[in-house]
Amino acid sequence: MLRRLVLPLSMLFAAGLLPTASMAGVPAKPAANSGVKVLSATATKTGTSVTVRVAWDRALIARPGQNERFTLRLLMHSASGRTLKLAELTRARASAAADRATLRLTSRNAKLLRSARHATVTATQQYDSPSDADQRFEQNRVALRSVAGKAGGLVIKACSVTAITSGADLSGCNLPGAALANADLSGVNLSYANLQGGTLAGAKLVTTDLTGANLIDVSLDKATWPAAEQGALTLPADGNKIVSAIGQARSSVDVVIYDFGGPNIIGQASKPGALMQAVSRGVNVRVMLNSATQDDLCKGLDTAAQANCGWTESLDPLYATQASLKYAQAHPDSGKTAGRVRVQFSSQNFQITHQKTILIDTANADGTPRAAGQMIPTSQALVSTGNLQSFPVDWGRRANCAKGAYDATGKYVCSRYQVLNQGYLTNPAGSCGSTSAPMSGAVTDCLNEWQARDFSIVVHDDQLLERIAAVFGSDQRCDPRTVNNNLINSTLPDTWANGTLLSDGSQYPLMNTDAFYGGGPNASLQGTPQGNARERTLRLIAAAKKTLIVYNEEMDDSAVVAALSAAAAPPRSVDVRVVMATKLDYTTKKPVASYSFDQLVRAGVKVNLITGSAPYPSNPQWVYIHAKAIVADGVDGFMGSENFGYASMNFNRELGLMLTNRADPTTAPIPSLLSVGGIQQIETAFEKDWASPLAQSYAFQDAPPPKPPSGKGYGGFSMACAASGAGSDLYGPELPIRAMPPTRPDQPVQ
Repeated sequence: MLRRLVLPLSMLFAAGLLPTASMAGVPAKPAANSGVKVLSATATKTGTSVTVRVAWDRALIARPGQNERFTLRLLMHSASGRTLKLAELTRARASAAADRATLRLTSRNAKLLRSARHATVTATQQYDSPSDADQRFEQNRVALRSVAGKAGGLVIKACSVTAITSGADLSGCNLPGAALANADLSGVNLSYANLQGGTLAGAKLVTTDLTGANLIDVSLDKATWPAAEQGALTLPADGNKIVSAIGQARSSVDVVIYDFGGPNIIGQASKPGALMQAVSRGVNVRVMLNSATQDDLCKGLDTAAQANCGWTESLDPLYATQASLKYAQAHPDSGKTAGRVRVQFSSQNFQITHQKTILIDTANADGTPRAAGQMIPTSQALVSTGNLQSFPVDWGRRANCAKGAYDATGKYVCSRYQVLNQGYLTNPAGSCGSTSAPMSGAVTDCLNEWQARDFSIVVHDDQLLERIAAVFGSDQRCDPRTVNNNLINSTLPDTWANGTLLSDGSQYPLMNTDAFYGGGPNASLQGTPQGNARERTLRLIAAAKKTLIVYNEEMDDSAVVAALSAAAAPPRSVDVRVVMATKLDYTTKKPVASYSFDQLVRAGVKVNLITGSAPYPSNPQWVYIHAKAIVADGVDGFMGSENFGYASMNFNRELGLMLTNRADPTTAPIPSLLSVGGIQQIETAFEKDWASPLAQSYAFQDAPPPKPPSGKGYGGFSMACAASGAGSDLYGPELPIRAMPPTRPDQPVQ
């Protein structure tokens, strides 16, 4: 017989006002001693099970045929702030007001419980009034009891009410693990409440105040939000939702992105992806891709220049994209007229086009942007931090390394390679799957287009849609090099890098001139960019009072490094944490030394760096940190395409969004979207990545300061904007597909 160990106990009861007996179908007002109570929680010595005694609210024990639910959760709270669910038990009925249940743990979770500094049991009782048909629980009760350890960092607030029901004030209440799925929380004040590790899936949150609430590790799937609330996606987990969004398109899909190409978003003849399916059913599709990293290979539309461009393997996915969409255009669905197609390179007004946005049903039939009052129910935009290019096996490429290593200089060298896409640019099907024996453990088919940690906000706001669609049109036409769209003065949440004008303010710099390069200040250019990304980023960091969490792919901008350092250092002493990806120094086995990281940690910023390799089955925990996001004090944030690099915020085309979970977004320090889900998803993913077993804490290494930038940045550009010969037709002509030799000496990609 197992010996039992009764662990230290402390109690918390969340409370609320109960309804009156006059409410149809709702039980009469209960006795004063009613409510949910966790009477005891007893764990076995091995931690493999916990026996819980609960006193449920007698007034809400349903009669036959009435809807109720009883949930017990066992949670562990780590020193790093994560909440992990160790066990859960849900019942549709309670046998009596006093109940006993056993939570059983896996061997792994039992070990975690035995070592836990703090663990709690949360009991949630829910009751659905039989007088309505919405299947939501109007009455909810939550009680908490400590199973192991002391409260630690969790501040237990003695709430003054006992029910989570309409009009209840639970601001600041400690309710970790509350199982409030499908709850009707209309009018409930949960501002700054701690719901970490719980669930609000399917809950009615239209008038719920969640300002500053701790929703880390909280499920919000299919919750009903206010009309102004914007949806949020976390990648890689939510990648298929991008496919679903494109599947809703009725008239147009416009994509502007840095890297692109893969089996799910685009597809091939044998297996059409979301964009091919859209074209086949009559949706017009335009794709505008960056091509600014090809040095001097791609300089114009003449045959010779484009032929040179065609041999550049990094552009293979672009031409494969066009081949797939043209195939779909030639094979419409039965009874349908295929949509129009245009694939083009991006505007020359910017050093690179790094924006990552998908616009759905925001264009008129002629390609011009819809006005705010002309949007249709399916009009939306996915504003993202991530590209949509299959990784690590690049879709559309003719050759790819199957195995390789880094040499002494850090350059990747192939030791053997797979021949992919032997039909060259017009056979994307050939790029998925190996035509030779794969290396041991390798993924031989194209992986999904969402392999990195990234975020996306699904925008429905008409004014924002109109603005983003108008900029797409301006960039597609390569409007003259003058200040356009007045983006620097935006009073909306859209946050742009919009290039930098010549020092006299006359125009953007011409490509291949000394003024046209990134990396640092340039006397030929104005000192401030035409976009608002730099100013808004610095204002958000400066507004933080208690906490700052930061994702980024680059940490090279001196102003941002200084702002983060100032936040962490006294007298502000903000808790600043940064998660990024980095390479290992193969000699020291530590993250590569960085002058910027040295400045941050010296000021008190905590930096965790995730190192790893491609996500083959041998390393499933690894995820590349590509996101660009900030959350200040759990309330205000940013996500978008902008990296913390001088060039990104000064020279590029970038788009991000300011976010807030304030009940009144107008009180945010910067114009912001109401996006409780956006703030929550960034925080949840951050805590997971912060605690990753692959994360290494960066320690001061005294790296030398970087050399001042010199020379040009990216050189030649492919120029295929609509203004070049297309006139007012925004769907043609597309990139020319050249007749190329059927074979070419294969070379490994370096």
